Amino acid sequence: MKHKNIPYELKTWTAYNGQSCKAFTCKHFDFYPYHIISFSTDTEQEMQDKIEDLINNKVAYEAKYKLSTEAAAEFYKQLNYKGD
Repeated sequence: MKHKNIPYELKTWTAYNGQSCKAFTCKHFDFYPYHIISFSTDTEQEMQDKIEDLINNKVAYEAKYKLSTEAAAEFYKQLNYKGD
């Protein structure tokens, strides 16, 4: 399956109690600025909404990544961290 040319798939399994379960899973956003290895949703509409959010708000994700990187750098600077 694809939405906006982004692949995702439907996973199904049986729970320990015999109940049939399903989730939609996407592994496409494992690169800058997202670095999301995988995410899943309960419905296909939720998956499509999440994909659209990631595409439409790329600038916001870039800003969050930059802020996170700067915060980590400042944290290690305070520790006088020299690496392993």
